[in-house]
Amino acid sequence: MGDRDRLDALRATKELRGWSDARLRRLLPFVDEVCVPTGTLIGEAGRLCHQLVIVASGVLETCREGRSSRLGPGDTVGWKAMRDRGLHDATVLSVSAAHLLVMSHDQFRAVEAPAPRR
Repeated sequence: MGDRDRLDALRATKELRGWSDARLRRLLPFVDEVCVPTGTLIGEAGRLCHQLVIVASGVLETCREGRSSRLGPGDTVGWKAMRDRGLHDATVLSVSAAHLLVMSHDQFRAVEAPAPRR
């Protein structure tokens, strides 16, 4: 996936939709790519959230309190849990092969840190 595709995937999320291109470009060094096969556990309800996941392609399924829903390109998993250093509120599985953009806690915190003063 090239930088343009990764920028498009970031821009497609509701959390980053209003960000400028320059600001989104600054995120690129903090975003990793992962391809997962069908049936991969992405997050488990009640367990600590270790990464922000952005769906670039493919389909994920969430199960929350007995209700399921589907996530596709532009959807995210773990945004609130990463900000709060909290738990997953749903179990998330890939129901197709999926291409994901991910940020670890360290990467997420680095993006959130204020810019150093000069």
